[in-house]
Amino acid sequence: MPRVKLTEHKAKNLILGEAYTGVALGVGDTAPEGTWVVKVDQGVKKRMKQGLVKVKVSPKEIPSALSEWSQKGFSRFIAEPFLPHESSDEQYLSLERVREGIRLLYAKEGGIEIEEHPEKVKSHLITKDANIANIAQETGIPDSFLTHLLDTFNKMHFAFLEINPLVILGDQVHLLDAAVLVDSAGEFFVRGEWTEDDVVEGRSAHEAEEKVASLQKTTPASLKLSVLNEDGSLFFLLSGGGGSIVIADEAALQGQGEAIGNYGEYSGGPTREETYLYAKEVLALMLSSKAKKKALVIAGGVANFTDVAKTFAGIRDALTEVADELKAQGIKIFIRRGGPNESKGLTDMKAFLETQGLLGSVHGSDAVITSAVDDAIHFVTP
Repeated sequence: MPRVKLTEHKAKNLILGEAYTGVALGVGDTAPEGTWVVKVDQGVKKRMKQGLVKVKVSPKEIPSALSEWSQKGFSRFIAEPFLPHESSDEQYLSLERVREGIRLLYAKEGGIEIEEHPEKVKSHLITKDANIANIAQETGIPDSFLTHLLDTFNKMHFAFLEINPLVILGDQVHLLDAAVLVDSAGEFFVRGEWTEDDVVEGRSAHEAEEKVASLQKTTPASLKLSVLNEDGSLFFLLSGGGGSIVIADEAALQGQGEAIGNYGEYSGGPTREETYLYAKEVLALMLSSKAKKKALVIAGGVANFTDVAKTFAGIRDALTEVADELKAQGIKIFIRRGGPNESKGLTDMKAFLETQGLLGSVHGSDAVITSAVDDAIHFVTP
């Protein structure tokens, strides 16, 4: 079953129970009097480096921080009492379920730079026969806390837990940051201790994603879109799930993963109108990208029943509306497609692109499936 991430607020509640004093917040909320650390609580990694954490915040400052983050698409936040401590107090601890048992990773030095110092991390394998007291003594983690942590890990069907930083002051253990992945099938067994409502949803859906999702509800065809990098240089109109994966993977394998602006597919025989509406969203994304050089890849495998000529006509309808803008930005279009009415579809599209000054390259089913994306990468790469 898939691993899903819980909110930090829920994760700490499960681990600390009534001892946890954090407050879950929504836009417009604030916290009681005191000094707080306020964070986005949607499973985002490296929040501090992304400006999604504010330290030593007063209750009056909280609403403006939440408003700022909500404008970036976030909707769930957390406020926790600020804990005065030295950076030398910060440690690292993680638990992960593996075939042999539970792997514990621990480092005396934690914090946001721990990934750059893997040599400082020590590993322990915890099996049914493991001596927890010995591991606690070696790491300096209080025996009672480590025992409780492992018990919670098992009872709540955790698959992975990371506490970074972990701060131990005397006999008090503080979880300044915690990330928990659970086995989604475990929801049945935990009986409400955590539910789907506690699973983080990442950021809010992009407007283009929402429009495509709405369009998908009106058709038996498959229309999917995920926005990956709004300022990417490679944008995709891909057809067919398997072929789409191969083409996107080719870009990643060539070191261009960060350049991919979107991922998705149109397949299952969409109409000309449906393809036009789908293509419009991808083109709008590409035109708004701030990348200096951009390319559109229209590609896929050899379709079984999706009419290439009909769907290409829908794509041309969308391209016609923004052809001048595409040309002004120096965008080129690269194609590799096969299937019913392939010859007509490719011939008509090539003629259109030549007329509009947008032609990159056009390949049919006789070319390898990655031909278009390889051409596009060569075009956008300095």
